[in-house]
Amino acid sequence: MHLIDTNIILRFLTDDQETPLEVFDLFDRIEKNEETIECTLLVFFQVIFVLKSFYKIEVREISQLMESLISIPGFFIREKRVLLNMLDIWKNQQGDIVDAYLVALSESGRNRKIYSLDKGIDKITENRIRF
Repeated sequence: MHLIDTNIILRFLTDDQETPLEVFDLFDRIEKNEETIECTLLVFFQVIFVLKSFYKIEVREISQLMESLISIPGFFIREKRVLLNMLDIWKNQQGDIVDAYLVALSESGRNRKIYSLDKGIDKITENRIRF
């Protein structure tokens, strides 16, 4: 299984005019489960950051794009359920993506709380430990 970089995913999702045909061929193989690639969490979050900050795509659309990406058969990423929950929290709360990730992790059945001074997390969950 090979790793995939942020720029390949961005080119695929944005259908940039300069996207090499090989990118679409790769994703065709991934969609047909003929090839499996691994996307690291860091790359996943970087894609979200660039879509929001550079491409100025709205949170709801980014969430839909990333949910679609995760559902591709040959697209492997760790914590898939947590990430899907995070995207759902993020698009419904319109808050910080990292807060949504922490809340999704805390709700993942591992019985974890979140140490944070950020009172905004309280709008999403009761799992914050207050000082």
